[in-house]
Amino acid sequence: MLELYTYNYEILNTKEKITVDLLKESQEFLEQLDINFDLLLDTITLIYRYLRKCEKIPHNLFKFLISAYYIVSRHPLAFPFHESKQDFCEKFGLQPSSLEYSVDKISNKLNLIKILDDMNYPYFLDPDSDLGLKFVKNIVKTTVEKSMMKFLLYNKPINSQILTEQLVSKIIFEENIFPEELFRQFYEITFEFVEERFQDYYDYVELQQKYLI
Repeated sequence: MLELYTYNYEILNTKEKITVDLLKESQEFLEQLDINFDLLLDTITLIYRYLRKCEKIPHNLFKFLISAYYIVSRHPLAFPFHESKQDFCEKFGLQPSSLEYSVDKISNKLNLIKILDDMNYPYFLDPDSDLGLKFVKNIVKTTVEKSMMKFLLYNKPINSQILTEQLVSKIIFEENIFPEELFRQFYEITFEFVEERFQDYYDYVELQQKYLI
């Protein structure tokens, strides 16, 4: 298995210094591998954010770098990307169990969204940086606010499921932000955003029913 250069941690006296040096070493390491170089910067950025949030730097950063590349390469826009974990790992001398472990660690630490297509292949979204997901959140915010105002002014009831279906149709079929084959998966994501935004609406309805009706 390929390994990164082993640092003398006694010489490097701050975590930030270690992190910066590791990023440069990580870049050089990844450039030696058979990867899509268009994804290099995103991979380094993802591992940097992960290291910043970790209390300790992983002893074997190799598998975390490869796992970060795996995550970045499996954005929904890559659909259909039906490469098995076994085939992916064979290219980099990594065990599938190590990949799964590191992917889970990165995903949980950075609160990444994982979806599965109809053939059970995974794709990942980063809520903090994905432009498509930010668009979804913005359109949900705007639409829900208008719907809530219609309710307040005209007492027009709101159906979050119908509203979500309308939003996802716009996002996928009109704006073409995500593949239409993932409609069901993005319906579930968008529905969660809608429900979160509707919490104020539900609270108000409860108060209205309790005190005004």
